Amino acid sequence: MTADALLDWIRPEIRAASGCQTEPVPDGTLRLDAMENPFDLPRDIHRRLGEDLAQLPLNRYPDGGSRELKSLLGKSLFGLAPDHLFLGHGSDEILLNLFLSTPGPLLLAEPTFSMYRLLAKITGRRVGTVSLERDFSLDPKALIDAARKLRPSLIILSHPNNPTGRDLETGALERICRECPGGILVDEAYIPYSGKTVLPLRKKHPRLMVLRSLSKMGLAALRIGILAADPRIVAELEKIRLPYNMDLLTQRAATLICRESFSVLEAQVREIVSLREELRERLQAIPGITPFPSSANFLLVRIAGTDPSTVAENLASRSIRVRDVSRQHPLLAGCLRIAVGKREENDRLAATLALILKGTS
Repeated sequence: MTADALLDWIRPEIRAASGCQTEPVPDGTLRLDAMENPFDLPRDIHRRLGEDLAQLPLNRYPDGGSRELKSLLGKSLFGLAPDHLFLGHGSDEILLNLFLSTPGPLLLAEPTFSMYRLLAKITGRRVGTVSLERDFSLDPKALIDAARKLRPSLIILSHPNNPTGRDLETGALERICRECPGGILVDEAYIPYSGKTVLPLRKKHPRLMVLRSLSKMGLAALRIGILAADPRIVAELEKIRLPYNMDLLTQRAATLICRESFSVLEAQVREIVSLREELRERLQAIPGITPFPSSANFLLVRIAGTDPSTVAENLASRSIRVRDVSRQHPLLAGCLRIAVGKREENDRLAATLALILKGTS
């Protein structure tokens, strides 16, 4: 049987896609490419988790509605009743369900999170785009004009934006909510590092949905996404949610941490914000590097005088991983995205970058 005959039942756009693959990382590598919280939870919390999770009945299905976790997250993160929340196995699952629910195209402001396009391809959704301004701000008029032509089912905006780190201006979003058709999704994956949530706008604009995650705050291993939306929207999404999408271990671990140790995560976020500004000052002092202001747990930096891909490769050869975004969009030419690490990790990065750029000048 030929390869074509074997695979001819698979949609052509899926066969043409490259997918989202993660490469194995050698031990000892400094990971500054995944925007993780660099601080683990204290060992006593690990012990408490181990003791608690060891008591769970693994032969039984979990609570299909994640009721305890949903109630806790509603109160602690959103101040909302559980019927306003939809939970997913990471934000990606929620995005997938949203895209599957929409009959028409999607509208993005780019450059932005690359998973939006990948999930759109998987779900067969057409994508329209507007470009951000040169300072990475969003021109609301350009997006509104594009929405009137495209008539999207869903507009997706990232706040703070990945990979630029820039916040979405509230006034611009209010105008978009007033003048654009369809649903409007604001992805607040990095909001703990900004604090400027758009959640209050939902009271005036029920089509506005806010997507959050616990991954960037420090629970990346648990894969928990949370959507805050009008209960009528949540009810429709529940119709296509796979049963038991939130496993028992995840539900229990997240419930325990959010109930007993959430203040630890909040303190880590404050430390990372301080470290972010320290790192930005360090990088700004290196000739050939321009770090942009950021409201997230990463910095977008522009490299002058040398190929950023070469710089990223040189860093990797020294066991430091950063993300080369220079070919993702014309506005990102020359750019690398660097997650904020611990102070000693940031020092190592800055010193290594200075040596690499000195050697290529």
